[in-house]
Amino acid sequence: MADDPILRRLTGDFRRLAEIVGVENALRVSQEFGGLWISIPKLDALRRESRDAEIRGEYDKAVDNKTDVVRTLARKYNLTARQIYNILGIQPEGDPDLVLPLFFNETPPVK
Repeated sequence: MADDPILRRLTGDFRRLAEIVGVENALRVSQEFGGLWISIPKLDALRRESRDAEIRGEYDKAVDNKTDVVRTLARKYNLTARQIYNILGIQPEGDPDLVLPLFFNETPPVK
């Protein structure tokens, strides 16, 4: 591809695009979007959504002890159990809410 006469004349980001997708495809992109500023999103959010959907599906299918399933999912996806619970949108069994007591403490403050 480096010996392509068109590629040799390209510079900067457009040359990089042509190297990745090929000269013909880069020219098609140029014809369609030439002169426009386009934003190409990173795949992080899409990957995270896909991973979270997989986690929810595996959790829902599990028949074992749900706490053990959370630990297994945490190891599998290299996350903490807390992150798995956050993804699932549930509170761990036997784990009181850790934030609300800071705001709604039933005991009087120490003076």
